[in-house]
Parts: sequence; C-alpha cells; structure tokens
Amino acid sequence: MARKLKNKQLTCLLLMAALVTMSSVMLSCESSTTAEDYQGVQGSDAYDPSRPIVISDFTPKSGSVGQQICIKGSNFGNDTSQVHVTIGGKEAVVVSVRSTALYAYVPSAAYDKIDHNVLTGAVAVSVQQQKGVAKDLFTYERKMVVGRLCGKSYEREDDVVWVDGSYATSSENVSGFKNDGVMQFSPYNHDHLFIVYDQEPHFGTVAHGIQLLDLKEKTVQTILPLSMFSNERLRTIDFAVDPFAYNEDGSFEKTWDEELQDSVIIGRAPDDWINHATPNQKRWREHLIISADNDDPNYRAHSVYIVDRDAEGNFSRNSQVRQLANYRQCNGASLHPVNGELYFTSYQKGEVIRLDMEKYWDTLLPGAGYSWDPYVNNNLTDLASGSSAGTGAFEILFTVQDTYWEFQIDIHPSGKFAYIVVINRNYILRTDYNETTKRFSAPYVIAGDMSAEGFTDGVGKSARLRRPYQGTFVKNEAYEAAGSDDIYDFYFCDSRNDAIRLLTPEGIVKTYAGGSAATHADGETYGNENGELRDFARFHRPTGLVNDVHKDAITGENTLIFYILDTSNYCIRTITMEENVDAAQEQPASEE
Repeated sequence: MARKLKNKQLTCLLLMAALVTMSSVMLSCESSTTAEDYQGVQGSDAYDPSRPIVISDFTPKSGSVGQQICIKGSNFGNDTSQVHVTIGGKEAVVVSVRSTALYAYVPSAAYDKIDHNVLTGAVAVSVQQQKGVAKDLFTYERKMVVGRLCGKSYEREDDVVWVDGSYATSSENVSGFKNDGVMQFSPYNHDHLFIVYDQEPHFGTVAHGIQLLDLKEKTVQTILPLSMFSNERLRTIDFAVDPFAYNEDGSFEKTWDEELQDSVIIGRAPDDWINHATPNQKRWREHLIISADNDDPNYRAHSVYIVDRDAEGNFSRNSQVRQLANYRQCNGASLHPVNGELYFTSYQKGEVIRLDMEKYWDTLLPGAGYSWDPYVNNNLTDLASGSSAGTGAFEILFTVQDTYWEFQIDIHPSGKFAYIVVINRNYILRTDYNETTKRFSAPYVIAGDMSAEGFTDGVGKSARLRRPYQGTFVKNEAYEAAGSDDIYDFYFCDSRNDAIRLLTPEGIVKTYAGGSAATHADGETYGNENGELRDFARFHRPTGLVNDVHKDAITGENTLIFYILDTSNYCIRTITMEENVDAAQEQPASEE
C-alpha cells in the first residue's frame, strides 16, 4: 500500500503556508508586485487562446516539497481555476496567477528524471488545451517525511483490538500498538524489531505480550505472552550478547584436546570467532533483557529477566525465562555496548545498579559449580568500603536526584557516557563512564528542568520537555566530517508534546518532527497526519523510537530510517526519505 504524501493533505499544508509567506513570495518573484496584483485580476490580461503560453523563467531553480516557486512568462491569464502547473509531471498547488507571473508550491516527488542521483523535472503551465514548458529543469531536493508502516486507526481507544498477522498487502491488516512501550533491534538481525509494552496508560490492567515486528516478512507476531512474566508490568527491552562459541544447532562448540584425548567445550570464543561464524551460530548468543516494575519492601521483587532462545533458535513460549536481578521497582535496564555490564534502575530510591554480566555468564558453562543468585542484596559489592557479599556481582552506583524518579538509561554507542531520561520529571541527565573502573559516575542535568514542564527548544536547562521517553543515538555526518569528538545526536520521544525531539552533543534541544500546533487549524499538537516533518506531520503520545539504515529506493544508497511506536495513534510510524517510505519494509542495508 503506497504511503506517499496524500494530495489532499499536501494541499492543506501548502495553502496554510501560502497565507503565512505570501509577502515573501511576491518579493522573490517581482519587486513591483502589489497586493492587488497578487490577489488576482486587477491590471492583468485574461488568457488568450490565440497566443502561445510562454515560460521565460522560474525561481528558485531547486527546492523540495512545499517550496515556494514563482514562474514568469506570458499569457497565463488571471483565473487560478483554469491554470495547471506541473513539475516533473506532478500537479502543483497554484496560489495566485497574473498574465505574466504565477505563484505555486512544489508538489511531492516533483521529478521525472534521475541522473547520477540528481532528480530533475520539467516545469509546465497549462491553460485549457495549451501548454508551455520551461527550457530549464527544476532540481528536486527530497525531504525526510513521516509515514505509517502498520497499524489501524480507531475513533475510540476502547474499540482498539490487537490483531497479529501480515501487513504486506495493507498496513491496516494488523492492529493494536496502543500501550506505551519501547523497541529494540536484534543485534545480529535488523529485520527483527522487538516491542515490549507497559501497562501505562492503562494502570491496573495487563498489557500486551512482547511482539516481534519482522520487517522482511512484513509480519507482526506476539511471541512471548505476559504470563511468562507473571503478568507483571514490563518496562524496557534490550539484548545481551554472551561470549560463547556455538554450533549451528545451538549447542556449545567443541574442540579437540590433545592432552585429554577428547572433545571439550570451547566456552568463551576466541576474538576472531565472530568473523567466521554463520548467522545461525551468532543468533544463539542473543538473550532478551526485560525490565519489570514490581515492588517489594524486602527488595526481592522481579526486576530484570533474561530470556534465552528456544530449541528452534527463536524467542517463543518455549524460551527459558530466568530471573537475572531481584530488587525493587525497576524502570529500565541497558547493556554497555563495549564492555557488556548491565545497568538497571530502581524507582523507590532513584538508584542505578551495576551488574557484572561476566559473573552471570560463568554460571552457564557445564561444570561451573554454582548457580546464579539474582538477589541484589545477597551479592553486593561496595567499592568504597571494599566489602562484598556472595558473588559480589551487583553494585549500587549512585542515586538520581531524589526518590520516586521514573527513569531509563540510554548508553552512547561509544560507551563513554549515557543519558538518563527522567520520564516523570521532564528532564535528561548525563552520566560519564570511567573506562578504567568500568563504571558510570554521578549524573548531572543536560537538558530540561525538573521543576517545570513545557514545549520549548533551547540550551540545557532552558529547554522544556513533557514526559520524555525512549531515545536513540543517530550518527551526524556533519559532525563526523568536522572531526568532532561526539558524532551522534540523541533523538527521543517527547511523549506529551506529541513530538520527536533531538539533543545535540552541546546540550541543545531541537524539535525534529511533530508537535505542529501552529500550522493546524485545531491548534493541537496531537494528530495522525503523515508528511513533512515540522509543519504537517503529527503524532499522538509517541513512546518508542529506534533508528536504522536501509537501501534508498531512488538512489540505492544507505539512508536513515526511524521507527516510532505512536501509542495513541495505535500504529508504527516511520520517518525516512520522501518517495522512499515503501522501502521501509525492505531488508535493511546494514546493521550499523
């Protein structure tokens, strides 16, 4: 099903933009143009069918959807209802016309030629049976736009039903997606996108099970029912990658031991194992990490689960689910991307706890001699005092500001720092990583204000947020070209502002997509429109956000794509290059 900009939607966008920018358009085309001239017939000749339509020039020579364009020439007439403008064969919205100049807006996909990734289109004006074509071509510059991957719209939330299946023929063949949640790609297979749902906004009810969105097969499946987690409140999902060497069938790989004259398990794989391992071998290394928000004053609540693949190599009802950490009211758990330790949160005291995953992996090998004890307080290490109990696998690193802070941890791809997104206090902290001790340090505010919410772009504490949720780091090519120390921006869902926002390495918050109250007649930030990012597209309480690259349908090159869990629109949305939204369902070009 095509998910290009709808003509009706685009028309609304362009007409609204015309009212705002009318004066600047006039000046850019003809300095002598008056308001009366612009508005229509005064001083302008009617179309003469005995004379040809001539285009002498147009400006600008390049632009993108919604771009203002002025076309100069002769015999255009003075009736907008009779004048048709096409750019690259696509119909443009004509705002006003005079005999010698007309004003229009560039339509979506305004090109009909591609040469070395340069998109161009002929500019034509038609009145009745006549047509004039400009000698120069318009160069079309594509934009990132919002689209819908799958899901079905409902008028009332109570009517929403959860339907798994294939969305290959229609995006509305699957439905649901109505709870707050977060998403994560399989580390070794970016065709597989996993979704975990919170009970929010339906407190007191059981949320939906964990889903697998297969981007290659174009299917949605509920793979792990909540009953496997005692119907608890799940908060986040991540992947832990173990260090072992596997056979194709998931058994531990063995090697011949000359001294023992027997085959022995390799255990921890040599560094180069990953270079020759097959996809089937690598997938056995993947384990789901699920955080659960349960309370227990004795600090023995189920906080973090680890889920293994089943005998067929899938995550399913037959997977083994183990308790990895038992503590109190965990809102999030994340793995360090370089060194592999796990960091998870506790709402009750605003604590961040570190788990040495190497000690967990040791218990999985045959002959380990001991089993895993998930109780944090039984196995604590205190670096300050030098004391430890049990395995010493856990350590309480620091507290975040105060008690009852609902927060998640997003670790930078380099592992050098992390952002702590404080959901219920509307701000973001940064914590830096000590690569010697392999621990994060006490955090400090990088964006937003714990005492005030709002919707304001700005630097540091001057920015205002409203319930920030899942974030994702995105490489910025400009930073990379400039040799910057940090080459990533941090994009995040600003849920109650109905927007996708970004945080730069300098601590500047900008609105990237959605939140378009000023350009919509209802004056609301929420909506379900697709299209241009800032002036037209809208979301409704987005919570989940991940990014990837896929092959561009036009250029064949890798291009950025976002996937958004748009909670109150009950769907999965995308942000990717215009004229490329259909390719959102294709196999990703890489796993970077």
